[in-house]
Amino acid sequence: MNFVMKKPIKLFDQIDKYKGIHNILGIGDPHVVKIQNQWWMFVGGFQTNFKNNIFTASLPVGDPLSSNNWSITTYEDREKKAKPLCENSQKGSWDFYGFHTPCYVSGIDQNGTVVERVYYTGRASNKVVDNQAPYSIGMLEKTVDGWNRYPSPILRGTKDSPNVLEPKIRYIAEKWRAWYVTTKQETGKNGYPNYTMMYAESDDGINNWSTPIPLFLENENFYDASVHKSNTNGYEMAVCRSTNLYGRSPFPMQGMWLLTGHKPNGDRANWSKNPLLILDAKEGEDWYKNGIGSPCGHYGESEDDQDTLYLFFTGLHGKRNWLQHEKNNIRKKKLPPFPSPFYFAIGKVELTKISEGKTKGVDYFL
Repeated sequence: MNFVMKKPIKLFDQIDKYKGIHNILGIGDPHVVKIQNQWWMFVGGFQTNFKNNIFTASLPVGDPLSSNNWSITTYEDREKKAKPLCENSQKGSWDFYGFHTPCYVSGIDQNGTVVERVYYTGRASNKVVDNQAPYSIGMLEKTVDGWNRYPSPILRGTKDSPNVLEPKIRYIAEKWRAWYVTTKQETGKNGYPNYTMMYAESDDGINNWSTPIPLFLENENFYDASVHKSNTNGYEMAVCRSTNLYGRSPFPMQGMWLLTGHKPNGDRANWSKNPLLILDAKEGEDWYKNGIGSPCGHYGESEDDQDTLYLFFTGLHGKRNWLQHEKNNIRKKKLPPFPSPFYFAIGKVELTKISEGKTKGVDYFL
């Protein structure tokens, strides 16, 4: 693959807040998808009740992916309050403390009916990292009455590796295909991250998942594996690593990589032996210097940008000192961000496959 790359664009930033929306303290983990004639972004949002839930943003109807006019969905009668897909689950539920890393999928169930689902990571521990209870993967399904939560996890961990996270699920060739990560514990301020990327598939996307097979082992330490169709033949996969939340050293290199494969599967031999480095976080801007997460890619739909890959991702700010952010915001006559141990942004990078006459506006060559 040979690409030229434009400078990454920041779309949302926890530091800058969200245009007066007051019930979310931070958003991240964007999953972008086109529904009918409109592009939507499903995100995980940390609420003022200190639980995570799933929210959306959208482009105006008809706007292409080159547009940056994303707006967070709010209540019709409360434009400063972001609207979640559904309420959080009841106390005692396996995902009571929140829904993370949403992934929207439209596919066909075993009855031949088209269904719309959002898969997510469910949190049973009050701690996001160094968790005391395992993460599992759950699902919401859209009905005429809204989004209904499936009562139990659809994917769980094992005794040796009890946590499963970061579901990247696609419906391709009549199969529900899941790429996800498993680990003993989400790494916090101590310990070294050890993740294995797994793949499994199912006929209905709920039950009877195939025996999971490892795609990336702990030595590669990839944390997300997001598959999209290539604009030529086959598939591409964007991968990243668990973000360096606390700016620790040593820590796995932070960035985003791209692989190609002939089939959408979990066979490591099917995918590029040497992933192509797209973004080196250390060499980038502050808003993603401490790491990149949750990549999601689509090629453009028009003749002008059909060779352009739009990759959306979460960026983790390098600067973590709240007092410094407070001073910066005050100088800009903005309210300071909510005190947090780390700060997230959502961004986009455009990669154009090299061909004659398509290098205008390019910042970097890969």
